[in-house]
Amino acid sequence: MPWSKIMVTGGVKPTRENLEGWFKAGVTCVGMGSNLFPKEAVAAKDWSVITRLCREALDIIADIRK
Repeated sequence: MPWSKIMVTGGVKPTRENLEGWFKAGVTCVGMGSNLFPKEAVAAKDWSVITRLCREALDIIADIRK
């Protein structure tokens, strides 16, 4: 179904290997939860960890989409 746009949310990790696999499989976008927002970082209010993980994931996705 090449006309479908798929967003995967389960099992997505903010790593090059994982993201590349999803995008090569044809997803349009991905959703991440606990792998991008570790409960330890949220509990400690360590927003720098979450900011870093988000930036790294977005950079990887941008590179994959080139």
